Amino acid sequence: MYLKLKGSFNNEGITSLTNGVIQELSTHPKNTIKYVIVNLGEFELLTLDSLDSLEAYFAGVKERGYQRVDYLNINIVAKNMFERIWKNSDVEVNFYKDNESYLLVHPNDNYIKQNW
Repeated sequence: MYLKLKGSFNNEGITSLTNGVIQELSTHPKNTIKYVIVNLGEFELLTLDSLDSLEAYFAGVKERGYQRVDYLNINIVAKNMFERIWKNSDVEVNFYKDNESYLLVHPNDNYIKQNW
């Protein structure tokens, strides 16, 4: 699954994002989406209340079958935040400073090459 986050998110924004992801997941057989790639190039910030909602969402991703989450175009503030959210998870989490760094590790990801 590919996500491109743009702008700032308050609690309602995170709820909307979460509902959209759950709706998309419901169109696929259970446990078929193993990897999530998140582009944070245009991501700005989260409010404190949305951080709590995001933590609750990520607490359930293990049940959804995620094995790995890759964050692209991440800044130091966002990295710190996402490290905190994932710290007690078995999900592999990777951070890449840009698309090119990601493609060095995953050179066959044609979606990233063509769309981001």
